[in-house]
Amino acid sequence: MKYLDSSRKTVLVVNAEFPVPTILNAAAHTVLGLVAANVPSAWSLLPYPSPAFGANCHISEYPVVVLRAKRSSQLERLVLQLKEANILHNVFIDSMVGASATEQQSATLSARPGESRVVCIGLFGEEEAIRPAIKSFSLYKTSDALSHAPQSAHEGPATS
Repeated sequence: MKYLDSSRKTVLVVNAEFPVPTILNAAAHTVLGLVAANVPSAWSLLPYPSPAFGANCHISEYPVVVLRAKRSSQLERLVLQLKEANILHNVFIDSMVGASATEQQSATLSARPGESRVVCIGLFGEEEAIRPAIKSFSLYKTSDALSHAPQSAHEGPATS
């Protein structure tokens, strides 16, 4: 099914080299930073009340798409493209994982491409503006997540 309201998109491009828990943590922080860098109304948050679940949810009218990169260098190039095109984005680097916020901030201040790795980039914008930057990435799939799943001694190798 093709989603109709896709004039704008939130796109997460994740580094498939990382385990799923790290990617999920990075994705959540990246989206929070994106929202903080913009006005929440840009996402056209619509009410989705669900009395049976006791929830009054707010979900963006626009799709959220998760794409994958095979390595950090692809994401490093994407950051440069987004900056040049003036597209709203946020980046999560592996230096942002640590024992405290102070430790993470210090490590991130000295992080360098080639030494630190990008875990996730989030971007938001008009479809026609972001399309050129993301066209080389494919959808993140279950097989990407399974390639980093821990295996027990009784399981065979994970398939891609």
